[in-house]
Amino acid sequence: MRIAVVAFGKLKTPGLAPAIEHYIKMASIWAKIEHIELKPLAVPGKDPATRARIQEAEAQLLRARLSGILKNPSDYFLLDESGRQLTSHAWSALLGVCQNDVSGTVAFCVGSSLGFSKGLKTQAKAVLSLGAQTLPHELARVVLYEQLYRALSILKRHPYHNEG
Repeated sequence: MRIAVVAFGKLKTPGLAPAIEHYIKMASIWAKIEHIELKPLAVPGKDPATRARIQEAEAQLLRARLSGILKNPSDYFLLDESGRQLTSHAWSALLGVCQNDVSGTVAFCVGSSLGFSKGLKTQAKAVLSLGAQTLPHELARVVLYEQLYRALSILKRHPYHNEG
């Protein structure tokens, strides 16, 4: 299985890049995971019209990058605070379905501070949330990588996930 995590912005907070590398390395026995960063656009104002314009321009950047890595243009999931929350077992089931149904690579996308356009949300396989709390985009990436590793470990019956 191939998984791409596509995120807007560079990791700047100390310690987060090594944490992501740690989860990628641990998951590498079950899946090839690629970390892709896109440059977010400047935000001159957050009025609705400017927000929509920037979201659509970033959607074009994301679509262009996804077209280079996905065989099926809709084999991506968006991480968004309005998305569906999953348990660790549900994440595992999702990856199990992807392993069987996705041709090639599946992508999980983390947006810029403005989030995703409505068009991207309707074209995605699903819009998912990492929880009810608000996370900084950089930290959300670390949580996503850990959850991907945990889901793979459940799928492969590895003892990392400890319930009870």
